[in-house]
Amino acid sequence: MRSLVVYAHPDPRSYGAAVRDRAVSGLTTAGHDVELIDLYGIDYQPCLSADEYGDYYTIGLDHTDPVVAGHIEQLRNAEALIFVYPTWWSGLPAILKGWLERTMLPEVAFSLAGQDGAHQVTPLLDNVRRLIGITTYGSPRPDLLVLGDAGRRTLTRTVRLMCHRRCRTSWLGLHRVDSADAARRADFLHRVESKVGNLR
Repeated sequence: MRSLVVYAHPDPRSYGAAVRDRAVSGLTTAGHDVELIDLYGIDYQPCLSADEYGDYYTIGLDHTDPVVAGHIEQLRNAEALIFVYPTWWSGLPAILKGWLERTMLPEVAFSLAGQDGAHQVTPLLDNVRRLIGITTYGSPRPDLLVLGDAGRRTLTRTVRLMCHRRCRTSWLGLHRVDSADAARRADFLHRVESKVGNLR
């Protein structure tokens, strides 16, 4: 299975980097074809420029930024899409949110059709049949009932809607990561590697 891992964490020595490595290891060991986009590692520019905004509905497959164009090609070739990131402020890191805004474009992730200005969204990522989110939380699980989990909602609902209609989603989260002892952290790494290694 062609798998695209999108990773967002600024510290290459972080626990998040260990989570990324175990995800990639699990996929590779299972024989999947893996591509990794390390957003901080490539110093990704997440801000939608004025020109991109002006051309938002038409730039799609003809994107002039070679980095974005490359990511679009990787996205359109992927059968599995895996996101690895820390949950900050109850949501996605800004760099990852920006990646979604600059990559999941009209005529790439979806098409807009309709009459009299009424837009009907049609998903275009039929190639993506598996979607996995892997994240760490500073908060305990009960707090999410109050605070919400905007990152999970964005990925498993909004992004999921752009994928194949039978796309299956999975979610792996480690809560209270800051106070997690070595055993809990090791157990989560094992869960991550096992889960992605059994990707079907």
